[in-house]
Amino acid sequence: MSKMEQTLITADKFYTIANANGKVLEVQNASWENGAPVQLWAYGGFEGQQWSFVKEGQGVYRICNRGTGKMLDLIACGVVDGTWLQQWENANGSSQLWELEATNDGRFKIKSALSGKCVDLVGMMAGDGARAQIWQDVDGENQFWTITEVESEQAPVAEEISAVEAAPAVEEAPVVEEKPAKKTTTRKKAVKAEDGEEAPKKTTRKKAVKTEDGEEAPKKTTRKKAVKAEDGEEAPKKTTRKKAVKAEDGEEAPKKTTRKKAVKA
Repeated sequence: MSKMEQTLITADKFYTIANANGKVLEVQNASWENGAPVQLWAYGGFEGQQWSFVKEGQGVYRICNRGTGKMLDLIACGVVDGTWLQQWENANGSSQLWELEATNDGRFKIKSALSGKCVDLVGMMAGDGARAQIWQDVDGENQFWTITEVESEQAPVAEEISAVEAAPAVEEAPVVEEKPAKKTTTRKKAVKAEDGEEAPKKTTRKKAVKTEDGEEAPKKTTRKKAVKAEDGEEAPKKTTRKKAVKAEDGEEAPKKTTRKKAVKA
């Protein structure tokens, strides 16, 4: 088998790389991260499923993802069977160099320039999500790839744009007519307590002050008329002391005026 000539690949074109069942190589979940896995998936026309071939020598290329601009690469620059493929930014390393080897039926083997091993599928799986790896050349069906140019009308501008166009229009919420607010003047007439009964007006408290046991306290003006002693009897008025002064033995003392009439020896 001869190596693929440059005339079969042009630098300004994008291509799909399809397995025998028609599924293509893509970057998993359209990730932009270095180290994102390369896997097999049904073609949907997305840029993460399209690749360009950057010529580095006779039949040797760097394979660049259209969606992310990163290169098809080998994890940890591996060379052993089962080394997975990933994407990585352009590092000018030999782990990012690939040889295209044409077959008689128009398909290709894609071989690592570092190890000479073919791009292959883990476990010979061919379903969505099958991981891409390298393996020694065994002429297996999962090591043959069809490289097809992407027509310009096939590539959507962006996956997000089509999603926005497909989204249903958001219905506007109906306008709720606001009801006029009730007047607050009605609250000035009466204030109800928490139990629903009408609270007494504040003006009633000026007429009487009740004690803690509920009885009405006597008015302060009554205390001016009489002062009671501690034992409950009414104390004598202070004016009675001016008429007579009693001695300590209970007899009435003589008035001071009698001493002016006679003086005893």
